[in-house]
Amino acid sequence: MLFLLVCFPNVFLLLKVSSANISINGTRGEPLFWPCYHTFSEPFQPNNSLIYWQGCRKPHILLHAYVYGKEEFQHQNRSFKNRTTIFPDQLPSRNFSLIIEPLMLQDDQIDIEVIFRSQIKSTNRFCQTTVYVAAPFQEPKIEINRKEKTATCNTKGGFPEPEIKWSSGDRGTNLKPHKPSTVIFEEDGTFSVSSTVSIIGLQNVACEVYNPTSNQTLTATKEVSVPPPGWKTIIIIVAVTVVAVTVTVVVVYIYKNLHHNTTSA
Repeated sequence: MLFLLVCFPNVFLLLKVSSANISINGTRGEPLFWPCYHTFSEPFQPNNSLIYWQGCRKPHILLHAYVYGKEEFQHQNRSFKNRTTIFPDQLPSRNFSLIIEPLMLQDDQIDIEVIFRSQIKSTNRFCQTTVYVAAPFQEPKIEINRKEKTATCNTKGGFPEPEIKWSSGDRGTNLKPHKPSTVIFEEDGTFSVSSTVSIIGLQNVACEVYNPTSNQTLTATKEVSVPPPGWKTIIIIVAVTVVAVTVTVVVVYIYKNLHHNTTSA
C-alpha cells in the first residue's frame, strides 16, 4: 500500500493509494470523457470542499483540482495544462466527470481517481480508473518476394504494439510467421511492424493487424500464384517465337544451299 501526500496552502492530505479497478479506452488526439458519479448523504458545500482528480501511482500527478469553491491550477501537472475540463455547476449533483482533450499517448495506462474531502466528512476516494490510449494503424500492405518465396506484411503509425496473424484461404488455416516480427518504436511513440511468412504451396495469403486497445482489426489479402501473362507479354512471346523460327528457317536454308553447292562442286 502506497501513501500520497497532497499539498496545497494550509492543506495536507495523507491518502492511501491502491491500484485502479476499472478501465476506459480512448484514441490519441480525441477527447476522453471519464464518467464519474458518486453520492453522499449530506449536501454538497462548495466552499468547504476539496476535490482532486489525480493519479494513483508514482509518479503522482494532479490532473485537476477544485479547492473551496473554485478550480485551482497552480499545482496541476504540467502535462495536463489546458487539457482538462470538469463540470463545476454539476458538482452539487455529484457529477465528478472529467474530460481530457486531446488525449495523448503519454496518458496510456495512467491510474486516476477522485479524492473528495469536506469539513464535515472524512476523505473519500472513488472512480479508480485506468486509462488506455490507442492510435489507429495504417492499412497493412503485403509484398510478395517470389525469389525467396515469402510474403511480408507492413503497417505503421499505431499504438499499442499490435497482434499480427497470417492465414491462407486455400488452406483455411493460420500460418506461422517465417521469422519473428520486426517491431520498431518510432520517435512519435507509435509502432511500425513487419511480419513475414513462407508462401510455398499457397495460392493466397491474408494478414490481420489487431489493436488490443481499440479492438480494431485491419486485413490485407494478396494472391500468391503467378498471374497469367497479359496481352503485352503474349505479343512479346509471339514476336520472339516468330523471330526464332525465322532465324532457324534462314539458317537451315543457307546451310542446305551451302551443302548443295559443295556437293555439286
